[in-house]
Amino acid sequence: MNYHKSFQTIDTQVVGEAFRIVVQSPIVISQENIVEAANALNTQFENTKQILLNEPRGHRGMNGCIILPSAVASFRLLFFQHAASTDFKYEALVATTTALIELGTIEVSENDIYTIETVKGIYEVNVQLSEKKDAVLSVHMIVKPALVEDEFVVVDGERHYIVLEKPQQLKALVLDELADISTWGVNASTKYSAADGVIVYEKVGSEVRSVTFERDGYILRSPSVDSTLALIAVLGDGAVRKNNSIFYSCIEIAGKHEVGYELALTGYITGIHQFVVDREDPLQQGFVIV
Repeated sequence: MNYHKSFQTIDTQVVGEAFRIVVQSPIVISQENIVEAANALNTQFENTKQILLNEPRGHRGMNGCIILPSAVASFRLLFFQHAASTDFKYEALVATTTALIELGTIEVSENDIYTIETVKGIYEVNVQLSEKKDAVLSVHMIVKPALVEDEFVVVDGERHYIVLEKPQQLKALVLDELADISTWGVNASTKYSAADGVIVYEKVGSEVRSVTFERDGYILRSPSVDSTLALIAVLGDGAVRKNNSIFYSCIEIAGKHEVGYELALTGYITGIHQFVVDREDPLQQGFVIV
């Protein structure tokens, strides 16, 4: 074996969606300004990012996170992702905060409040810990409502979604119907190519079940914070107390505030990994199966 690259990561999941926190890699970000740092990450290190996102080390659903020190917040958070994914996900705030606290790599806040600097602004989260202060039970955050603009539902003024009620050709939004749902989603994503995602939903009693397709038709393994906000904008506050995915995960509205909705999500560390690249490996940058 002739290794020439080595990586260490912390892998996490939040309501079914995977986030890979890069601990050690050839990625070096020295810029102090968060926008300049994000630009450096977006325009450089392409080979390294593909190695970490693609199979066999990653997969189409993997999201990359880089944590850096911050002069104005508890830490800085940068993202990298597959081309068809959105460049910001609220779930990443939960994933990174949970990992830093549970692995003891961030100073524990006396008031359980942590701030996270991103290119989208500084976000505040409230962490609920176990009695022994060694496990994160949930991470609470308040997110702004989405807005309906023409045919789109817009989250944070920049991520545009199409929201559609389940068509009759789909029997139900359940895992047993995944093949038909996937085919429908690919066609819908092609039709609404200007959108960042297509959300299809059905009402199930007092709850909602939904599936979110990204730009290439990939099905999110999460009910998604963005999708939950989009559904509230379309259906109204009282109609979306809980947004369920077909993969048995859900996002529940924990409360409503003047500025938005309170969500309480839980992140889980799924692995601490060391990856290597063999010089003779013909698939060094991996591949993607949709």
